[in-house]
Amino acid sequence: MVWAVGSTAILFVGFSFFSYSHSQQIVVDKMTSTTKQTVAQTRDTLNIIFQNYEDVTFNILTDEDMLNQLQVYGSVFTSQNDKFVAKNKIVESLAIRFFSKSDITNIHLIPVDPKLKEITTDTLHAESIEYSKEAWFQRAVIANGEIGWLPTQRYGYSNIGQPSFAINRLIKLSSGMKYVLLIEISSEVLKRSISDIPNGEMVILNPANQLLTRTNSETEGDFYRIPNVFEANPIRAGHPSASKTVKVNGEMQLIVAEKIAASDWTVQAVLPSSELFKDANTIGNSMLISMVGIAIMTYLFNYYLQRRRNAKKIRYMAFHDHLTDLVNRKLFMEVIDKEIQTARQHKLEFTVLFLDLDRFKIINDTFGHEAGDKLLIETARRLENTLDKSCTISRFGGDEFLVLIPNTGDQEVILTIIQEITSHIQKPVYYEEQELYVSVSIGVSIYPHDGNDIQSLTKHADTAMYSAKESGRNNYKFYNTTMEKNTYAKLSLERDLRHAIERDELLLYYQPQIELDSGCILGVETLARWKHPKHGFIPPSEFIPIAEYSRLIVPIGKWILYTACKQNKAWQDAGLPKVHVAVNLSLHQFQNSEIIQTVAQILEETGLEPQYLELEITESIAMQDVEKVILTLQGLYALGVKISIDDFGTGYSSLNYLKNFPIQRLKIDKSFLDDIVRSEKERAIVGAIIVMAHSLNLRVTAEGVESMEQVALLQDCNCDEIQGYIYSRPIPSSECAELLAERRVFDTSMTILQGG
Repeated sequence: MVWAVGSTAILFVGFSFFSYSHSQQIVVDKMTSTTKQTVAQTRDTLNIIFQNYEDVTFNILTDEDMLNQLQVYGSVFTSQNDKFVAKNKIVESLAIRFFSKSDITNIHLIPVDPKLKEITTDTLHAESIEYSKEAWFQRAVIANGEIGWLPTQRYGYSNIGQPSFAINRLIKLSSGMKYVLLIEISSEVLKRSISDIPNGEMVILNPANQLLTRTNSETEGDFYRIPNVFEANPIRAGHPSASKTVKVNGEMQLIVAEKIAASDWTVQAVLPSSELFKDANTIGNSMLISMVGIAIMTYLFNYYLQRRRNAKKIRYMAFHDHLTDLVNRKLFMEVIDKEIQTARQHKLEFTVLFLDLDRFKIINDTFGHEAGDKLLIETARRLENTLDKSCTISRFGGDEFLVLIPNTGDQEVILTIIQEITSHIQKPVYYEEQELYVSVSIGVSIYPHDGNDIQSLTKHADTAMYSAKESGRNNYKFYNTTMEKNTYAKLSLERDLRHAIERDELLLYYQPQIELDSGCILGVETLARWKHPKHGFIPPSEFIPIAEYSRLIVPIGKWILYTACKQNKAWQDAGLPKVHVAVNLSLHQFQNSEIIQTVAQILEETGLEPQYLELEITESIAMQDVEKVILTLQGLYALGVKISIDDFGTGYSSLNYLKNFPIQRLKIDKSFLDDIVRSEKERAIVGAIIVMAHSLNLRVTAEGVESMEQVALLQDCNCDEIQGYIYSRPIPSSECAELLAERRVFDTSMTILQGG
């Protein structure tokens, strides 16, 4: 034993003298080993992530329902209507089953046949880019099904302004039809996967030495400032890390690189040599050198242990979500498959819950991705604390979660669990001294009543969840077969809505806005109506949400704006009193980058003077991105049009932003007037809004006035204008013209109409 210790001491002493004369090399070797380990960990993480996305392409490739719909869409014997239905079913299936709202930005199915149009989840940019002329498209066709990885493009492959890379492969149907599948993935996936290199940087490069992720001084697509030192001897996937030193701008750099197995890309770490040598000069005596030797021995031992721990961690990461640490989709599918086998063998029931957070996108866009990540992490913890240990919880993607509740299909038991979940999730989450609130919509499917396989149970739970969202959110629904029929009915209505403008089925009605002091008509609000050839008048509450979801609201909104301006100009040319016409702007219209140019062009084409057009936006739209909203409103205001805030008080109820918005009017929502006669509190709120608005030189219009009692109270509060059924319902343009021609004056103390 003494001999062993003495021998060890001699070895350490000898190693100390050796280390003293080779201190710089020791430091270099240590830093190189550490950097190699970090790069290897990043490579392993990326390999897992890339494999998961390759699994997504395989799932799409083996989805019989989607392949059948692609066959229908591409067949020369299919009618245009059937093609349209097939296309929408494919998009819906992609959105429900494969679309990850946090990472995947768009999914495209591009026919090789140039006669067919692209099928895409990106409805804003659909059919606007000729992908078939791209080199990667031709390579995908030639590759005949092999997976291809496409480097990051600064504005995405569909020019949405967000950096993204992509995976593609050829889908070949049994009939011979071919489609190129293109899945766009946010470059944030790559950025999040890169480990931190103290005093250095880590990047991901393609073979041309172009950046796939931005650095502090360079952006995606730029050629990296460090030359490709491994060009002569390319790095191979699965081989140990390669390292070299190279002089760049007079300074030596340590380069460590690893090849990603799934693609021909490399992970590369760069560390300035000045960082490697700065500690070596502090080694001044043999004792310190001995300690360095001991540290290196310890490091090597720890490195061995760390490698073992990393192997376990990689296995763990392959089956768990990197953000919430919950079971990922792959492991959840394995668990539910085993549960099906057990339930089938013992004739048991079990339940699948599909959860989606309400208003998550608004919070994510308003407060940033860090706030969104914290919300997702806290939701995961609350689900774990609420549910029994026997339950399996999975983050399905984005803000969606799946829960497997074993051995029960009892609705009362499930309702109790749902109530506990909703109660805990609704509690505030604190982020940077702010309270963030979300609710949750939940869909329920039960084995074996709602399906006896994985796809049916998850799809039906997802369908039920979307039904819960349509019912007002913060809700739950048990799956039933009528939900599928409702989905088909909505698709049919959406198909008809696409042709409503060209078939002259859309109409505009106008509701007068009355000045309380004079009783005169100062303006009219424009309201859209749809007269369906088979179903008659479709309520706006039915077709407007469909238009919003399908983005048809953009062309419909443009038609409404043009028609309203043209009608108002026609009234004026006919010698009728000049009044303003108010038009509501939808969220998608307002966020369109060309909204200002569109309004200017319509005013020019119709000849309407801008002061006779009033644009209304809701309070919730105004608070989407306040800085961008202010710029847009200022541009519209510069045209000379009037701007009003509609449904004031029903959204964020914030008054601070009003002074920064170039608006002229607030419109008080009908919900505040329903109880104004009976409730002193409601009267106080309405009075306070009016006083506040007048102090900011804003006029106030009350909507939904239905009784003379409400009129009298609004007069007492000094409200400026009112509109509602007490004086006039929304009426066609001809009837509105008659009111204007008669110069109708409304008696605000009586319900009788007097001639002007």
